[in-house]
Amino acid sequence: MPNNRLPGVYFEDNPKIERGVSLGETGVPAFIGVANRGPLNEPVVIESVQQFLRYFGEPVKGSYLYASVWGFFMNGGTRCQVIRVAHVFRNGQAELARRARYELLDKSGYPTLEILASSEGSWGNLINIQISYPEEPRVHTFITLDLAQGSHMLTVQSTRGIERGMMLKISDNVQSRYVTVERIRGNEVYWRDPLDISFRSASPTYIDSVDFNLTVKYRKVVEKFNNLSLGRWSARNISRVVAQESEYIRVNILSNGDYENYPDETDELSLRGGRDGLDGITPEDIIGYNNGPGARYGLGALESNEEIDLVCIPDLQYCLDHCPAFQGMHDMLGVQLAMINHCERQGDRFAILDMPRDLKVEQAHDYRSKFESSFGAIYYPWLLIRDEKTNEPAAVPSCGFMAGLYAKCDHTEGVFRAPANIPIEGIIGLHTNMTEGQLTELNNKGVNCFRTSSQRGIRPWGVRSLTNTPEWRYLMSRRVFSAVRRAIYENTQWVVFEVNNPDLQHRVRDMLVVFLGKLWAAGYFPGKVQDDAFFVTCDKTNNEDEDNDMGVLKIDVGIALGKPMEYLVISFEHKLEEQGVGV
Repeated sequence: MPNNRLPGVYFEDNPKIERGVSLGETGVPAFIGVANRGPLNEPVVIESVQQFLRYFGEPVKGSYLYASVWGFFMNGGTRCQVIRVAHVFRNGQAELARRARYELLDKSGYPTLEILASSEGSWGNLINIQISYPEEPRVHTFITLDLAQGSHMLTVQSTRGIERGMMLKISDNVQSRYVTVERIRGNEVYWRDPLDISFRSASPTYIDSVDFNLTVKYRKVVEKFNNLSLGRWSARNISRVVAQESEYIRVNILSNGDYENYPDETDELSLRGGRDGLDGITPEDIIGYNNGPGARYGLGALESNEEIDLVCIPDLQYCLDHCPAFQGMHDMLGVQLAMINHCERQGDRFAILDMPRDLKVEQAHDYRSKFESSFGAIYYPWLLIRDEKTNEPAAVPSCGFMAGLYAKCDHTEGVFRAPANIPIEGIIGLHTNMTEGQLTELNNKGVNCFRTSSQRGIRPWGVRSLTNTPEWRYLMSRRVFSAVRRAIYENTQWVVFEVNNPDLQHRVRDMLVVFLGKLWAAGYFPGKVQDDAFFVTCDKTNNEDEDNDMGVLKIDVGIALGKPMEYLVISFEHKLEEQGVGV
């Protein structure tokens, strides 16, 4: 476009935006379990074991959440989400999870600040806090014009360091008043309520900032927050500063923020009243529900989550062992059925299930028969790892380790790659040993087992989903279908409100053909040519005039799903050399 033109009207065509479809990230699990601290019922993105420990603290004794996350990263996972659960629904006599807290009093003896642990749990009872005031004010200046009674503004020698929301002390060493800054213009400072007395500049009258400091100690960690204010609009508002910078506490302001409401100096004080809410965990605490923002619990907290595609709950055995409200394996089964229902409703995720820890082989047959869905897979038996503290073998569920292998296969080859016949890292054995016959029988029943070889290590030896329907028998079929479905849904949102005409239909069809063609070339679909692998229809054959009048665009997509080779059959023929017969 030329820089200089004569006055006039000019038209320029803008090129059409080239749109495409991408498969998006897969192999991202959500783990639900118990922890000592960390947000409750809120997905937290975790990208390393160290980050897990930072957010959720040392593992709860008897919990399998940490081991599962560790196994995920050990076996190729790169990113997951963790949801901490505890007893939060008031049913029965068990204690609810609560945050530790302390109410600080103001100079008049009324509550002014509520200091809360950043999350529920008894860990918060170890937090100490202390309020102090600086020896010298952050801002020190003086007025240059007299202040009359009823004034809303003063003129100072310098406004450097003065900020909106800051509390200022006006003093002439005889009397003093406090104002909260609302506006600054040049060397003028404005506030809301009129002064009830006057000040003379010749006295002199000084202007000092009023700030306080907060020190937080948790075990060996110290957090310091200086120059804090109660002012709503202050850049150093204590509630905002702490929320942004503290790992351990949150602050609620209970007062109006006047000078009389500022907290008194204190010695070290301990927060109190924190409760874990672990013993009382019920199946309802884990299944939860979704009533919108701020009211999502357990599995319900995942319903609006568009980043995950795997669901694991490794701490169901912990609940069986430590939570009286879990009445046997039927409660564990109930939660796992809820996992499957959740995945079916969402349509874009897959559940990795564990058997109860101590099931015998013959009991595993019966437990597997309780499920019928292509949206999940179950594994048996539990795995053995080396306990970090005792150095003794410890049994752990396999879901986290398998989630890592799912992610590894997704990242290296694609969702179509079977997560089987790959060594599992970080384990030293199996909790239950099986014969070849038992392994074969379980596999035929749809239970994915682990196979031990002295030369090849321990490997998953099965890729069956939880359905007997032939087309969905293998878990990769469901995962590929779900991944393609999500990708098409997310990348065709731009079509809404477009003019529905042959040009739009042609653009949508070409976009999807390119996308599916790339997947076919990568090995996602069988077929020697694209027409054998997939089809996309988006034209007048499936978009009639009535559809156009109603603002409906129809897209028909079909994909061929490959099946893994489970059996390698080799035939041997041994031909004896013909022997001559002497006469």
